[in-house]
Amino acid sequence: QEAITKRFGVPGSQLRVYLHYQPSYYHLHVHFTALGYDAPGSAVERAHLLADVIDNLELDPAFYRKRALTFTLRADEPLWKKFQE
Repeated sequence: QEAITKRFGVPGSQLRVYLHYQPSYYHLHVHFTALGYDAPGSAVERAHLLADVIDNLELDPAFYRKRALTFTLRADEPLWKKFQE
């Protein structure tokens, strides 16, 4: 957050920091976006706030092994076609 503030002038309090990971995306990655920007893929069913993920893992290190995660798929996504098959 410090690097983003320094380079782009966006304070940490104005950032949305979230993760994408399977099955909605095919590799784990982190996004840092300004709160005023409506980023594609930042919707609740596709993104997980970093602070929430950290809290969940602190409460239970096995949290994500036990938890079912819901997600949406577009009709043109290959994974949706696999489900249909």
